[in-house]
Amino acid sequence: MELDQLKEMWSDVGQSKTSTSEQELQTILQKKSKSPIAKMKRNLFIEMLIVVVLYSSSILHYFIKFKGAMLSLAWLMLISGLLYMIYYVRKRKLLHEMECVTCEVRSNLQLQVRTLQKYIRFYLVVGTLLFPFIMLTSGVIIFLYDPKMQANSASVSFWPFFLGLLVITAILTIPMYFLNKWYVRKLYGQHAEKLKQIVNEMSEEED
Repeated sequence: MELDQLKEMWSDVGQSKTSTSEQELQTILQKKSKSPIAKMKRNLFIEMLIVVVLYSSSILHYFIKFKGAMLSLAWLMLISGLLYMIYYVRKRKLLHEMECVTCEVRSNLQLQVRTLQKYIRFYLVVGTLLFPFIMLTSGVIIFLYDPKMQANSASVSFWPFFLGLLVITAILTIPMYFLNKWYVRKLYGQHAEKLKQIVNEMSEEED
């Protein structure tokens, strides 16, 4: 009988400690301005607004000013913008789910943090690769179809132009990678690492 009572007491202590940790974690996540999730959501929203404004104005510029094959630049930017919006919706949905107070916070959050870090790594890789792709594609389209370039096509042949463009793109891609790495870490990476640290500390306290 005493052994059963001791087991019940130990179980009650463990449940109380887990409940306290869950509540502490929920309190941290629900801070509107200071939690890592709130900061990432705010940064994501600001970034989305900037992308919409810049891409929309650029796309409208090309649609209004140019015609024919030069419209490929507008379509290229439109497709890139739509792909970003898909990424934005999925990432925002994940961040919103991570703030759920009715969910199994700690257990779900550990999995969600790993998913978030995959999103961030994907964003870094794609953002880095997108720069040389757009540079080369835009350069070729402009060389082949821009009226001003066509007027000078007799003095400049395609392959020397393309090789020069390739060298310039390769040189610029290196600093763009480090700039993009700093940018992604500033907006999302450091907050995801802080969130992971909070979850790990909560888990260690319960063990």
